[in-house]
Amino acid sequence: MVPASLVKIKNILYSVVSTYLHKIFIEQKLNNFIGYASLSFFGVALGYLFAVQTTLGIAIAGLVCSTAVVMACILDTQMGLYINVIYCFFAFAFSRFFFNDEFPTGVASDILVLATLFSFFIKRTNLRSSVDRFVHTPVVIAILVLFIYLLIELFNPYAHSFDGWYQTFRKSLGALFLLFIAYKAFDDYKSIKNFLTLLFIVCTISGIYGCIQEWHGLFNYERAWAMADENRFGLIFIGGDFRKFSTMSDPTAYGIMMASCGILFTIIAWNEKRWPVKLVLIAGVSFMFLGMAYSGTRTANAMAAAGLAMFMLLTLNKKSTKIFAAVSGVAFIVLMYVPYYSNDTLNRFRTTFNGTNDDSYKVREVNRAFIQPYIYSHPIGGGLCTTGAGGLRFNPSHYLAGFPPDSGYLKKALETGWIGLIIICILYFVVLKNCIKGYFDEEDPEKKILFAACCAFLFSFYIADFAQDAIGQITDVVVYYPLIAITLKLKDLGKKEEDAELNINEI
Repeated sequence: MVPASLVKIKNILYSVVSTYLHKIFIEQKLNNFIGYASLSFFGVALGYLFAVQTTLGIAIAGLVCSTAVVMACILDTQMGLYINVIYCFFAFAFSRFFFNDEFPTGVASDILVLATLFSFFIKRTNLRSSVDRFVHTPVVIAILVLFIYLLIELFNPYAHSFDGWYQTFRKSLGALFLLFIAYKAFDDYKSIKNFLTLLFIVCTISGIYGCIQEWHGLFNYERAWAMADENRFGLIFIGGDFRKFSTMSDPTAYGIMMASCGILFTIIAWNEKRWPVKLVLIAGVSFMFLGMAYSGTRTANAMAAAGLAMFMLLTLNKKSTKIFAAVSGVAFIVLMYVPYYSNDTLNRFRTTFNGTNDDSYKVREVNRAFIQPYIYSHPIGGGLCTTGAGGLRFNPSHYLAGFPPDSGYLKKALETGWIGLIIICILYFVVLKNCIKGYFDEEDPEKKILFAACCAFLFSFYIADFAQDAIGQITDVVVYYPLIAITLKLKDLGKKEEDAELNINEI
C-alpha cells in the first residue's frame, strides 16, 4: 500500500507541473524563454540538416509547416477557408518551382477542406440549426439532387471504372463541403467583406505575376515545364509565343479566374464611394484583366463581356449603370475596331467575337453534330470520367475515351446523359434566380451591389461552361462556391436584422 505522504507529494507535484505547463503553453503561448529556446534549437537543427542532409531537412521543414497549416484549419474555420483559397491560387506555382510539377495538389486540397470541416467538431459547434437552414434553401436542394444523381452514376452500366467515377464524385463531395464551410464561416457581414478582401489580394498578386511573365518572359523553370510535355506545349505555345498561366495550372484556368474576379471587383469598384479604396480596386482590376488578356483564353474574353452585360441588365434603372454601359460600349468598340493589328493579344481578343467565322468554333460544331446521336440514345450518359484525357486514363476501351468535349455542357451531357444535363441546367437557373431575387428583395444599397456582382460572376461561369469545362478545377471552386454561399448568407443576415428590429420594436 502506498503511504499517504507519497500520495500527497504526488498530488502536489502534479498540481505544480500542470499549473506550470498551462501557464507556459496556454496562457503565454510559448511567448517566453522556453519558447525562444525551443525555436532557436529547431532553427539550428534544421539549418544543420539543410547543410548536411538537404532532402531530409526540406522534408522535416515541410512536415512542420504542413502540420501547422492543418492545425490552423482545424482550430479556426474562417482561417481554414482563407488557407484553402490561398493554397489553391498558388499550389501549382509551388509545385512547379519545388517539385517539378509532381506535388499532389489535389490530395493536399482535399486534406485542407476536410481539416477545415473538422473544425466544427473540434469547437463543438452546434450544427443542427445551420444544417437545417442550409439544406432547405432551393440552391442547396438542387445541388443535393445533382449529388445524389452522381452517386447513382456509380451503377451506370456503360462505365467500366470505379476509379473514374470516384475522381468526379470526390470533387463533387469536396465542393459540397466547401459550400457548407463558407456558409458557416460567413456568420456576419464583416466576415464576407474580409473574404472578399483576401480574394482581391490573391487575385491581384496572380494578375501581377501574369503580367511579369508577359513583360519579362517565362522563367527558366516555367519554360522547361511548358516544354516538358508535347500536348501541354501545344496548348501553351500559340502564334510564336507562350500563353501566360501565372500561378495556376494552365492558361485557361488562369484566364477564367481573372475574368470572373475582374468582373466581380469591377462592379464593386464602380459602386465604391471612397476614392482611395476605389483607386486600389481599379488598379487591382487592371492587372486582372491584363492577366486575362495575356492568358490568350478567348473564353475569358466572352466571360467578361457576358458578366458585365448581366450586371448592366440587372441594374439598368440606375443612372450610374447607364454611364457604365456607355463607357464599356465605347471601350469595346475601340478594342474591336481601332486600326492597330500588330498586337497578338489584341488580335486574339477580336477573334473571340468572330462567331461562326472562327475556325475553332467550326471544328467544335462538327464534333457536337457527330456525337449528338450518342447523347440521344444514352439518357444517363456513358459514365463519369469517360471523355477526353480522363476517359483514356480510366476507361481506355470506352466509346467516348479521348473524345474532346470542349464544353462543360457537352461533357456533362455525354457523361451523365441528357437527364444529368437537365438537372445541371436547373441548378444553374436556381442559382441565378436566387441572386436576382436577392437583388430585388434587398434594400441595403451595399448588399444589393454585392448580389449584382455575385450574379454577374456566376453568370459568366455559366457562359464559360459552353466553351470550356469551366467549373470543377481547384482554382475556381474555392471562389465559385463561397460566392454562392455569400448569396445564401446575405438573405439569412437580412432576416436576422429584420428579426432584431422587430424584437426592439416589441420592447
